[in-house]
Amino acid sequence: MAAPVKRFTSKRWYKLDNAGKLYPAVAIPGWNYSFRLAAVLKQEINVENLQTAVDHVLARFPAMAVRMRIGFFWYYLEENTAQLLIQQDTNQPCKPFHKSENNGHLLRILYGNNRISVEFFHAITDGGGGMVFLKTLLAEYLRLCGVQVPVADGILDLAEEPSPGETEDAFLHVPVPSTKLGRKESLAYHFPGEMESPLTLHVISASMPMEAVKEKAKLAGVTINEYLVSAMIYVGYQAQLEEGKKHMHPVRVTVPINMRRFFETNTLRNFSWFVNPGIDPVLGDYTFSEVLQEVHVFMQHAMTPKHLFAGIAANVSNERNMLMRLAPLPLKDLAIIAAYRALGDRVVTTTLSNLGPVKVPEQILKNIVRFEFLLGPASIAMTDSALVTTGENMQLSFTSNQCHSIFPLRFFRFLMEQGIPITIIGGAD
Repeated sequence: MAAPVKRFTSKRWYKLDNAGKLYPAVAIPGWNYSFRLAAVLKQEINVENLQTAVDHVLARFPAMAVRMRIGFFWYYLEENTAQLLIQQDTNQPCKPFHKSENNGHLLRILYGNNRISVEFFHAITDGGGGMVFLKTLLAEYLRLCGVQVPVADGILDLAEEPSPGETEDAFLHVPVPSTKLGRKESLAYHFPGEMESPLTLHVISASMPMEAVKEKAKLAGVTINEYLVSAMIYVGYQAQLEEGKKHMHPVRVTVPINMRRFFETNTLRNFSWFVNPGIDPVLGDYTFSEVLQEVHVFMQHAMTPKHLFAGIAANVSNERNMLMRLAPLPLKDLAIIAAYRALGDRVVTTTLSNLGPVKVPEQILKNIVRFEFLLGPASIAMTDSALVTTGENMQLSFTSNQCHSIFPLRFFRFLMEQGIPITIIGGAD
């Protein structure tokens, strides 16, 4: 077992990264952006070993062992030396974070039903950084249970001091072009369904063989992600047709992009951007094949470094703007909220966040059933999805704050009609 890194003797603080500035600004009482990563193990969770593993691992992630502070100009993160206590899962995934909870930490560790779950307030990290934390925690937990897990495949060495790059705001280092891409978009179609009561998040998950999806995507000449995004768009398009609306809205899926693929960095903070492929039904009728081609062409163009960096450019330039920097926090919040309302959940139909295959040492694979990924509730009545692959199986989880959302089952039914086997797993029991 690796020795835990010693805690700092004086409290450090961190600026929120370029993406993280959004999340505290748009948070309201009873709601904030969060997500859950989990591992389902083959053995019952040893609670004592899990708490010890958390004590060891959290010190290795200084920018996650923090509490939120409010300054005159910006929110900021201050090192939190209080213990992060694990909690029993109460089957309420992605509850809002409150500063009075668990010594002010901005992540929570839950256990139950052979599952270790980590929930993150999005201001401190994204799915990529969160998965590094979960893998490192899982490795240390298994070591305490007698399994020899090597430091490999993105698992951090607890005996090493954190490198400066792990806590950097990588957005500030990308080669920002002079040309900035505007992102104003019209309101998108949303599946019908009233918003649920607070703290109610419906979860439905299903597994599917990666090879089956890969084969269908290959036959269509698209990637796996493009195929699934296209299927979501087509299901949304068909649902809107059935509603018989006189004025059809665009159907868009927001797709977070892990920018670590395009810019070398080992940051564990937020470093994701997003693109919004979709169709506009006012242009005419669409077949599924036409949607596939529209999405493929869009993604091939949007997923180039130059295009992605140009999208980021507007955010970075706003942060460097002297007037914005000198404006007091309440005025910054108003500006961020206005931008969010123009670019946030209202202009997309749903989200597909795909972490891809999770690479871990064989010693971990032998001890787990699968990884899981859930998105927290949206700011409006909406159903979103998250995808993660363990070995040869993909797990897609829909999370919805809507009463009786029609989207998940329609989507799974469509994939089955395309010849893709679907096994419904259920919720985050």
